[in-house]
Amino acid sequence: MGLRITVHKIAMGDVEDPEIYAAVPIMEWEKSAKGQWLKEHSKRQIEYIIRPNAETYGWMVIIFAWLEEQDLTYFKLKWGE
Repeated sequence: MGLRITVHKIAMGDVEDPEIYAAVPIMEWEKSAKGQWLKEHSKRQIEYIIRPNAETYGWMVIIFAWLEEQDLTYFKLKWGE
């Protein structure tokens, strides 16, 4: 099943509908080399949550993936997260 890890965060301002405003940055991230690699290696479908960001009074999109240990090692070495 793999380990659930945070693979990317997107900070947004105070918007009325964060789901709509998050769509474009999420799609752009999915098209990146990092996003494509994670789509291929994640043991489950990549998921995200949108939470209030207390520091900025906006929103934070947190993207998760599930990786096996060897893929997690590669991910951390390649992207330093």
